[in-house]
Amino acid sequence: MIGAEQIKVNFETFNGVLESSFEGDRLEKLNTLTECLKERMMFAPASTKDWFNNAFPGGYLDHVLRVNKIANQLHKLYSFHEANESYTEEELNFVSLFGQLGKLGDWNSEYFTKNDSDWHVKNLGMVYKFNENVPAMKIYDRTMYLLQDASIKISHNEYLAIRNQEGLFDESNKFYFYSGQKETKLRTHLPLLLHQAIQTAQEIEYQIWNSGNSVVQKQDKPANASKADKSLRKAKAINVENNPNFNEKTKSIIDSFFTD
Repeated sequence: MIGAEQIKVNFETFNGVLESSFEGDRLEKLNTLTECLKERMMFAPASTKDWFNNAFPGGYLDHVLRVNKIANQLHKLYSFHEANESYTEEELNFVSLFGQLGKLGDWNSEYFTKNDSDWHVKNLGMVYKFNENVPAMKIYDRTMYLLQDASIKISHNEYLAIRNQEGLFDESNKFYFYSGQKETKLRTHLPLLLHQAIQTAQEIEYQIWNSGNSVVQKQDKPANASKADKSLRKAKAINVENNPNFNEKTKSIIDSFFTD
């Protein structure tokens, strides 16, 4: 967790990067967008679970600034190795600053709300939950929606970077990353760079939480936090009385998985 003063400093830093990276009509529209979502930008978390990344007030902007910083460092690394300049610095700063805008929700409601279920907080580390008043969309889809609704045009490179920011964690991105022909390969490495920047930032934020340097109360990663663990718990709960078609032999085989 970060304090109120740091939240204020982060917002001022964000506006500073904004003013130095954009100009003209685009800067004016981005300033309007930022002012409209100011409170949410300042206080929104970056994720729902404490062991994910930056799941605390102010976590979103802290994460975005880290992504922007890492993206610019990666840009220098690519340049050092003489990678082709396939995008502009404005495009780089735009996708790193606004590529995850969808995490803030829509114009009417925030996406992450404080979880009122003690069970979910204690057992899953889910300190925030998804707001059911916000239509279900992929983060990048909601980002595109907000940008177009604010009349902010995006370039081809920016679209591809925002669309593919989850890399191969999103199955639908295979078309872009598993190209079988030269003609269909990405012609800019901006999507890969943004993905790397986000993943690096998330790992750093996890390490900060895991080391206990965060003010957020650290809990061990819940043993029942994954789908696999959920399936195991269900298997453990099975008993013959409630399942007449479930014989003792089958039960003994499953039991063997849970004994040393």
